[in-house]
Amino acid sequence: MVMKRAIILADERSERVVNGSGHVKALAKVAGLPLIIRNLRTLHAAGIDEAVVVTGYQSEKIRRALDSYHLDIPVTVVHNDNWKHGSAHSIIAASGWINQQVVLVPSDHLYPPSLIRRILNSPAPVDSVVLAVDRRCDDVFDQEECLKVRLEGNTISDFGMNIERPDGVCPGIVRISPDLVDKLKRLLEDVEISLEDSLRAMARRGRVRMLDVKNVRWISISSPQARRYAELLIQLHGDTLETSYDGEHAMLLNPGPVTTTPRVKAAVGARDMCHREPIFSNLLDSIQRKLRRVFKATDEHDVFVITASGTGGMESAISTFVPHGKKFLVLSNGAFGERLSEIADVYNIEVVPFIVPWGQELQVDSLDAALAADPDIAAVGMIHHETSMAVLNPVGEVGAVVRKHDRLLIVDAVSSLGAEQLDVVADEIDVCVTSANKCLHAFSGVASVCVHPRVWSRIKDESPRSYYLDLRKYHEFMTKRSQTPFTPGVNTMMSLNAALDELLDVGVESRMEHYVSLSSRLRNGLRSLGMALLLDENRSSHSVTIVKVPDGLTYSDIYHGLKSQGYIVYESKGELAGSYFQVANMGALEEVHIDEFLSAMGKVLSAARTQEDATVLKQHA
Repeated sequence: MVMKRAIILADERSERVVNGSGHVKALAKVAGLPLIIRNLRTLHAAGIDEAVVVTGYQSEKIRRALDSYHLDIPVTVVHNDNWKHGSAHSIIAASGWINQQVVLVPSDHLYPPSLIRRILNSPAPVDSVVLAVDRRCDDVFDQEECLKVRLEGNTISDFGMNIERPDGVCPGIVRISPDLVDKLKRLLEDVEISLEDSLRAMARRGRVRMLDVKNVRWISISSPQARRYAELLIQLHGDTLETSYDGEHAMLLNPGPVTTTPRVKAAVGARDMCHREPIFSNLLDSIQRKLRRVFKATDEHDVFVITASGTGGMESAISTFVPHGKKFLVLSNGAFGERLSEIADVYNIEVVPFIVPWGQELQVDSLDAALAADPDIAAVGMIHHETSMAVLNPVGEVGAVVRKHDRLLIVDAVSSLGAEQLDVVADEIDVCVTSANKCLHAFSGVASVCVHPRVWSRIKDESPRSYYLDLRKYHEFMTKRSQTPFTPGVNTMMSLNAALDELLDVGVESRMEHYVSLSSRLRNGLRSLGMALLLDENRSSHSVTIVKVPDGLTYSDIYHGLKSQGYIVYESKGELAGSYFQVANMGALEEVHIDEFLSAMGKVLSAARTQEDATVLKQHA
């Protein structure tokens, strides 16, 4: 088995200020880690078996840094005594390890593991060099600091720093062979030559092949501005910078968790905080004040923040507020309505089912009669946005009927708060539950419960059904101490606080208008691609679109095709599973994200049609 080996050039002094004047390039820190350590971790993730680090300027500092971090990859350090004369001498210093094709990387670039895997597997003659090339010149950060190339097909004909109107720029990743080492040794016997000059000479003889990086994220850390931009990329896309879910990161177009902003991501790791200190009480107070504004609640409403999913929030509401020996009427027209009954069943709460087929409109007149006929029904539960069918249910109409009969209304607004019209006062909602990780644009793991003050008297003598989810505990701790009764997800709450700031900065109404605009753009784009939508124009939500799988394709074809391009969609539930899928425009998305997704969808459909045409031709051959 051939060992996969990489050579890291860590021989240069920083020409410009990067974390301090005269700093070793390899040790400049990005998001808390030296570049050399980030490179080694990337190489390990790419499947490299051994790394050779070539040092020059301040080599002992680099050695000490390598000893200070846990490295999952074997590392050999080689010193280049002639480092001042350029990287050609570094190649010679490492020549003992270049007995086969190896990948050569600079220590001051960031790139994803997938790029290393691709350049290792790129077809080319064994005596040729393969150079990664990015054709998106205008999109490259600080392109003036990058090597530029001129192309003839898949071959590089020339390159240098000052080429005008280049065909591409280089991310700095090169696959070399022993042939290059031999040439450098012969040349350096007669004349001082740079690595760039020797590669240029090979390019002019057609011996340098191009690997198009396509949509790969990478950056050369050549300035303080580039370092700050790199930190932003890491916040947005994670340490690996992968563009495809074949790596670790993708654009989430599923109905939660959602894509979040750098501000929300940064808030998660903003600080370490003890939940029994006044600083956490201040955080909790801040979140509650902001949530009241989003729920459109009064100052008398209680708002609790629970470390749980949206389902956990609904379980806390049902188990706390339906009295023992009383009934719970559940309005259901989809998967999440059915879940309310399942929760109640676990607690042996008698459920009065009020069921219509999935997606159909709830009959409020029939609800009026049902409540009038059964005084033992203490509470009514419903879903505002039935995500499984992407329909909105008439929460205000239901609220009026339930309040008329003096019963409690418990509403699941998990996937609607922040994106749809909802007002706990005007809609006469007694208990309203939402989740942080959908239309509020925060991280998963926090549910919020807004409670009308009239509710508490209904359960004052009730024994608890749950220990952790008993909302009376939360009420007591919040009232007396501005605390939670149990250890909360402190950092997740930090993300929610930041997300609420973003929401209130633009305004709830503006956020809702943005959702309307995005969903309209998405639906029109899907229709233009010839795709059929399952859509009730009068009751459709503005955050989820249900799309029919085109004839001749499967959901798996759509899912994996989009996933390979960096987009995650969601299979529909129940009888729609397999035949339909969901695309959500929840989260920190803009019009450009919708357009890019539609472009990716078009490629998936085009590839499918090409495959189908090829199959037909083969059958008739």
